[in-house]
Amino acid sequence: MRFCLAIVLIFGFMAVFEADAQNTDSLTYAIDKMLTEGFPKAGVNRVTGGEDSIPVLRYLAEGSRYQSINSDSAMLYFRKALDLALAGRSAGLVSRSVQALGGHFLSREMYPEAMLCYLNGLKIEEKRGDEIRIADLNDDLGVVYYNMEVFDKSLAYHQKALDIYLAGQNTPGVARVLSHLGSLYSSRHFCEPRNEEEKLIDFNTAISYFEKSINQYSLIGDGRGIANGNQNIAAVYNQMGKPETALGFIQKSIDFYRQSDDPYGFSGALYTLGKAYVRLNEFDKAIQAFRESEEIGLKHNLIEGIQYLYEAIAYPYYAIGDYKNAYLYYIRYMTIRDSVYNSEKSRQIIELETKYQSEVKENKILRLTSEKRRRNNIVYLLVGIIILLGLSINYYVRLLRKNRIIADQNIEIREKKIAELEKERLYLAARSVMEGEEAERSRLASDLHDGLGGLLSGIKINLSSMKENAVITHENVHAFNHALSLLDTSISELRRIAHNMMPETLNHYGLKTALEDFCTQVSPAGQPALALQFFGDEIRFTKEIELTMYRIVQELVNNALKHSGATQINIQLFSEPKRLFAQVTDNGKGFDPAMIDKERKGKGIDNIRDRVTAINGKFEIWSQPGQGAEITVELEIS
Repeated sequence: MRFCLAIVLIFGFMAVFEADAQNTDSLTYAIDKMLTEGFPKAGVNRVTGGEDSIPVLRYLAEGSRYQSINSDSAMLYFRKALDLALAGRSAGLVSRSVQALGGHFLSREMYPEAMLCYLNGLKIEEKRGDEIRIADLNDDLGVVYYNMEVFDKSLAYHQKALDIYLAGQNTPGVARVLSHLGSLYSSRHFCEPRNEEEKLIDFNTAISYFEKSINQYSLIGDGRGIANGNQNIAAVYNQMGKPETALGFIQKSIDFYRQSDDPYGFSGALYTLGKAYVRLNEFDKAIQAFRESEEIGLKHNLIEGIQYLYEAIAYPYYAIGDYKNAYLYYIRYMTIRDSVYNSEKSRQIIELETKYQSEVKENKILRLTSEKRRRNNIVYLLVGIIILLGLSINYYVRLLRKNRIIADQNIEIREKKIAELEKERLYLAARSVMEGEEAERSRLASDLHDGLGGLLSGIKINLSSMKENAVITHENVHAFNHALSLLDTSISELRRIAHNMMPETLNHYGLKTALEDFCTQVSPAGQPALALQFFGDEIRFTKEIELTMYRIVQELVNNALKHSGATQINIQLFSEPKRLFAQVTDNGKGFDPAMIDKERKGKGIDNIRDRVTAINGKFEIWSQPGQGAEITVELEIS
């Protein structure tokens, strides 16, 4: 009987071991486990070096070096440092590694990830009792909330760090956190509504903090800190509309950076100098400063945020009448800005795809684990038959059945998750394409109407003025009037194209009025007859719903006009609080719906399907050769 009990205990320990191996080895879990179990150097409050710390410190140094050169390489080195520190259970090195990793995430604007790293580091340092490191991490958390534009939390963390630094008489820490407080107050109007009087108070408070920071940096002879403080004060005076005062401070910063090897600081100082010259209307000097900042940035691969420099330099070129360079720099700004927007959309899709692929891999691992577990259980069952006879047979048969049921249930759950993720991935991809298309339509419509339309109108006005003020021969009057008529026709056609690309009627009056205007515009003089029937209440839906339905009806009507040969086209629109339904019918020659995907003569139907998919609607086609066509679209309103 004791032997049987021993066998049962052995199997129990094996089951516990397998369950524990399936736990997720996340960063928070690993740190909590280390803090719970304790660490060898609990009494050491500072990382003093040693043979075991040298590789970690080397990786951290390499990561910092690559931070502004190659973000992916920096991430790799910080991860290596963290893994090595965790393996050695060195709390101080783990804390510094997660802090460096948090700084990397902060530079990538991944604020939740940065905050998680800093909070884990703070947890370690509170356990170790290192007050200065606690202040460092509180200051870092203040910077995270500053970038997230949460003023109160940023102020609280910075103030806590400042109190600790003051108590410990840590001059570099005091100087640094005072500078951060100055930046926080100078940007407070981005975090919360502030009137002009409140903004003036905030700016003066910011200048006071920067001046105090400069005094602290002076005590320790930190020239870069002093230069950065002068640059920050200059930026505040620019915001206050005092560029002449800003010039004195920024010039001090420029003089220091010209003598030191700090391209990042020099480039930023030149940018601030250019902004001051713009406010003083000294555009040539502003262009010179901006161009020098651009040259330094490109030379040292400091291209993060360079689109704002391009946007700033376009204005002084425009102001001096150099429209070519103004246009070139503004195009560069727009190109980089749009690429950042598209990169963010792509990153969302890639993250979803990665999640989907991870689920597939986990499902495969689960299948293999299930098969391995079944084989092990068979082995255990055979051993039990020999040792425990009938009792062991009964026990392990029940255990095998239970495990099989659980494994099958887990597989079924995983497969459902994979199907849901695939559906979500397709939905996000379709939605992103539609949003990009509508944004481009809106931009082109605005450019055509405001740019080319204004230019044509200007030409017409000038020609009309010439006609009134100049002597034109009788033979040229007819040609002149004909030119004016052609301009009128061009302007009307331009407005019609811009309206079709992004109808203003839809934004102001709703879907019904927009479709009525569309039918009026596209209805031919003879056949076919085009009619719109509206049923229900004139309810305003979201811009996305109304624009999607408008584009779908527009595409269906255009297809019918081009290809059906119909004498009558009818549009029926049904509007209900929870449902929007459209039906387009014609009495044309019809077609075989099954042949649409095979022939692939155009992308009209594909575009409609994509739009309906992007908002989870329903799309149906009925048609037969010689019997016309009936196409319906139904959108559920949540």
